[in-house]
Amino acid sequence: MTKKNITIYCNCAYYQLIPDSIKEKVLNALGDSGIEYEAVADLCRLCAEKAPELKRWAQYENIRIIACYPRAIKWLFHRAGAPLPETGVEFLNMRTDRAEKIISSLTDSSEDKGKGDICLEKTGDWIPWFPVIDYNRCENCKQCLSFCLFGVYELSEQDKVEVRNPANCKTNCPACAKACPHSAIIFPKYSEGPVNGDEVSEETLQTREKKINISNLSDVDVYDAIRQRDRGKKRFSKQQGKETAQQSSVLQELQGKLDIPAEVLASLSPSEMANIRANIHKKGRAKSKRKPGGEEERNHNE
Repeated sequence: MTKKNITIYCNCAYYQLIPDSIKEKVLNALGDSGIEYEAVADLCRLCAEKAPELKRWAQYENIRIIACYPRAIKWLFHRAGAPLPETGVEFLNMRTDRAEKIISSLTDSSEDKGKGDICLEKTGDWIPWFPVIDYNRCENCKQCLSFCLFGVYELSEQDKVEVRNPANCKTNCPACAKACPHSAIIFPKYSEGPVNGDEVSEETLQTREKKINISNLSDVDVYDAIRQRDRGKKRFSKQQGKETAQQSSVLQELQGKLDIPAEVLASLSPSEMANIRANIHKKGRAKSKRKPGGEEERNHNE
């Protein structure tokens, strides 16, 4: 028979988003409370790996999750194929709540007693930085699918965008979330809301629309600018013509408005560059097919 109550504690081991003092106080209070809990190193990593314990936790009648923003946690579980129930889930946010407030909620006498598993250390070298989709906000416009340079997104059999390859994502790059017109993409480890999973306000949406006009960032221009950057590094070209200046402008806008770290653009591997070249051809062919009159235009990018 499934037990009624479970408390889950996330140590967020890969990022220093939560002060160690808060995590230490909460964890010590859990140990002293005698309630049943399971402490994990990082919920993001478990959800990326679709760990089996997630489905087990989701079957409890009452679930308390001590981690970060509720919207982020909800869609992390959903991405892992272990959706949380609509009722009976309590979220305690260590990124916004004081330790004392969280500890005060740990005195429920109806809890099942006895400590559970405790695993707080990092496992493996991969840093679990990746997006999850808030399907309450997503309108399946597929802009993230077209924009992502690294193959993180794919389409389901129902033609729905989903995060299929989380390990492909580049650490600390939130570009697809910044570009999403509906604020439907969450990076739980990002510093600012609503990308970090905080609630979305209309004021936030209006501010984003003024700050970012993704229509000015042509998909082909983005890929081509990165490709030319790579070529320039290899050839040490001294040509600084109009096209190079435009490409440089695109890269600057990517870094400035979409918060893409410069090191991400500078560290593309040969295989990633091959994928980008393939996308240039694919996008170029799609563009030529849309040319008025039905006449196809050759792609001269390569």
